[in-house]
Amino acid sequence: MQCSNCGHELRPDTRFCTKCGASAPSAPATAPTPPAQPTSTFGAAPRPSFQGSQMGQPPRKSGCGKVLLVLGIIAVVGLAGIGIAGYYGYKYANEKLKSSEPYKLALAALKENPEAAQKLGEIKETGFPLGSFHEDANGTGAAAYKVSITGTKTTGDYVVVLTRRQAKWSLVTAKLTLANGDIINIKTPDVNVFNDNDNENDNDNDNEPPPPPPPSGKIKPGTTISGGILNGQAISKPDPEYPAIAKVARVSGTVTVQVTVDETGKVISAHAVSGHPLLQQAAVKAAYQARFTPTLLAGQPVKVTGIITYNFAPQ
Repeated sequence: MQCSNCGHELRPDTRFCTKCGASAPSAPATAPTPPAQPTSTFGAAPRPSFQGSQMGQPPRKSGCGKVLLVLGIIAVVGLAGIGIAGYYGYKYANEKLKSSEPYKLALAALKENPEAAQKLGEIKETGFPLGSFHEDANGTGAAAYKVSITGTKTTGDYVVVLTRRQAKWSLVTAKLTLANGDIINIKTPDVNVFNDNDNENDNDNDNEPPPPPPPSGKIKPGTTISGGILNGQAISKPDPEYPAIAKVARVSGTVTVQVTVDETGKVISAHAVSGHPLLQQAAVKAAYQARFTPTLLAGQPVKVTGIITYNFAPQ
């Protein structure tokens, strides 16, 4: 600013002119600088950051999508593997059952039946054999199948039951139910049908009558007597399990099991002497679990032979 009296330049903080001594307040004051107003950021675009470590970097992508993609691929591969394994498992089981001796015997009986050939026509296709079969090392076994049959004239369901004794399979029952409801009982001359009353057993000594007791009051150790029907003497007689193969074949009836009971009331031997072959094994297994009151002769416990009967009701 300048002195209003002499025009000498004065500093802003000078009160008197150093040249003429006039009072400085008469000099014009410099207008104060107005304070800066705050700038509103509402609606404004964000300012880009120019930090060195973040310049030029693309936005990061989440890894969740990659994980889901990998899990999806694994699921598809797993389902495909299960499907392939199921297909080849089905194919293997089908080929194994159809190549078995009882299946071939049953199919041969169907093809050789004149009535079936007339009404069914030539067999074009056979379905998967529903059922089961087993062969034991002692030469026994059983089988039951239900097979869908497609012929040149019509279709039908073929149900067969077979048994194996002395390593030889034989047909027990076989029937063909056509699509119109007609039932054909399959019987061929060259098929050895099993007789339920056949008492053949590998251990024939069990059927021999026991020796009579000695005349004296002293009982010889190991003496065995006949006890007849032992059902009433049983302390515990569990019911036999109904075999699944028998359910498929829809068989039922009574099985008679001959047993030998020791001096303590425990069954030490058992074998079926009558009844359907598909039920005999279950009856023998149940007989071994039975417990009896010890049989006394002259006051001394002895072994006893007899029979137990088991009834299998239809299920």
